[in-house]
Amino acid sequence: MQRSADVVIVGAGVAGCATAYYLAREDVNVLVLERDAIGSHSSGFALGLLNPLNATGVPGFNQAMIETGFLMHKDLWPVLEEESGVDIQVRMTPHLELFLTAADENRQQADMDRWAAADGFTTRRLDADEARKLEPRITGDLHGAVLLESVAMLDSYRFTLALAQAAQHHGAEFATGTAVGLAWTDGKVTGVELEGEVVACESAVFAMGPWSELASSWLGFDVPVAPLKGEIIYLEGMTPPLEYHVHGACSIVNKADGLVWVAATQEQAGFDDTVSVAARDTLMRTALTMMPGLSELKLVRQTACLRPVTPDAMPILGRAPGLEGAYLATGAEKQGIQISPAMGKAVSDLILRGQTDMPIEDYGAERFASDAAPR
Repeated sequence: MQRSADVVIVGAGVAGCATAYYLAREDVNVLVLERDAIGSHSSGFALGLLNPLNATGVPGFNQAMIETGFLMHKDLWPVLEEESGVDIQVRMTPHLELFLTAADENRQQADMDRWAAADGFTTRRLDADEARKLEPRITGDLHGAVLLESVAMLDSYRFTLALAQAAQHHGAEFATGTAVGLAWTDGKVTGVELEGEVVACESAVFAMGPWSELASSWLGFDVPVAPLKGEIIYLEGMTPPLEYHVHGACSIVNKADGLVWVAATQEQAGFDDTVSVAARDTLMRTALTMMPGLSELKLVRQTACLRPVTPDAMPILGRAPGLEGAYLATGAEKQGIQISPAMGKAVSDLILRGQTDMPIEDYGAERFASDAAPR
């Protein structure tokens, strides 16, 4: 018997799982297809930082979406944990921005002024002595710092898993499968093609992360999403635990798993997701300029993942031009966890109501598909 669903979502990263969750909450019959495992790529390895004031495209093209996602997160956490039974390990983690030199501080002056003016957040300028009083293990070679409160950390894998399990709680189905094409008739989606099978559906959502370009031939226009490699190293925990997200040239934070995360590199390396000695050494060398005592901690592990990036650093989100029933939710770069609730809600709204209040006006695939012909 042919499998069918109202909506088939290709990809069980955070964008696909969030879309499944918001659709399933409205009793839509959803099937999520994933060739590997839920959150097994960048969604499961992200730092999990939720800070709408310090993100790619802020201030600027991503600001409205990131602010919306951050506010949605706060309402979503308790609901997700109740519906999924997954502890997503949310912790309010103050951000401590370090300035090693006066030049560092001058270069970021505009950002610091913007942080101070932001509603709902508290900032405090610190001289070197005040900063070291908060955290004595930061470097003695310090010019100053800024403390930003009301920001958070969560476990990105657990968050993605919670979205998936909450979606299942509302009736969504997840299955292993690799999409190889799209079935359509008279310009309208009729199914998603797997090897030897077509899963019938009225709508299809492509949330394939850095592999989204594979959908180009199916949709009839270029989906220019490429992989951006990022690596993180994990050190044994500090005693007492680090209470702040210490940030400068890298991030240092004691996560709820007890480990100290040092994040993250970024490089264009194609689809190579193996860890490298060069990345490990770069992260450690950078971290030691901020917290020299990290040299005494044992390296526990190292991970690499591939983030989905677009040429203009903005997500591709919404309808696929020229083909009724096809949608994209991809290309969120390093902001996927932070904006995922807004991404999922936006696509769900478009499928169910044809419009959304989410601020996605600039994210349409049309900017890359101006010559897409109706199918």
